[in-house]
Amino acid sequence: MLADLTPDQLDELGFSNLDPGSFGPGSFDSGAEGLGEEEKWPWRERLIAARKARSNADRTVARNKVLAHLAAPLAEVDTVCAFLPLASEPLGIELLDLLVKFGVTVLVPVVTGAAPLEWSAYSPDEIAVGRLGISEPTGARLGELAVLEAAAVLVPALAVDRQGYRLGRGGGHYDRTLALIEMANLDYAPALIAVVFDDELFDEVPSGVLDAPVTHVVSPDGGLKVLN
Repeated sequence: MLADLTPDQLDELGFSNLDPGSFGPGSFDSGAEGLGEEEKWPWRERLIAARKARSNADRTVARNKVLAHLAAPLAEVDTVCAFLPLASEPLGIELLDLLVKFGVTVLVPVVTGAAPLEWSAYSPDEIAVGRLGISEPTGARLGELAVLEAAAVLVPALAVDRQGYRLGRGGGHYDRTLALIEMANLDYAPALIAVVFDDELFDEVPSGVLDAPVTHVVSPDGGLKVLN
């Protein structure tokens, strides 16, 4: 996928200083056509509205089920990159607290402009509202490469399809981070797990050349699944 990006697209990802040859075989197309942004926004509006319409009871049930699906497999690894969920998410903060009790190092993201996400160790006592109005860690920043130490990365998504393409909220922060993981060409690639409600898994969602796929999806009733 990275081998198919133009220099302008790499610059949008925050990798403008990289040599295109470092991505291996593959030609660079010109332009950034087919990004699908016009198609994505109606999807986002509909999905966000549906999430807001869910009752607190439904969200609690969903979070408990997601926790049950993820707790055992994630408790077996050393490091997990997670995220601090919004109130409408199917992920609950309880999973992060439980993993910490199990001795897992849990990292959570910090948004840093157009660059890939930076990471900090999760501690419930070191959380504050950041400049974008979302919760962020206040502890020491470990840099954007800390994600490469994780055995699993939990990825927020409004929707995901069976090919692993996810629909986020439009900031592109996770696409840059997922591209960074791909570019690192790790011997052991982390599981990239989108966390969604059951009705947010589709056969296909709008996607474009800058979108990086995930490898797994977890949903309350569907459980943890590998994607194609």
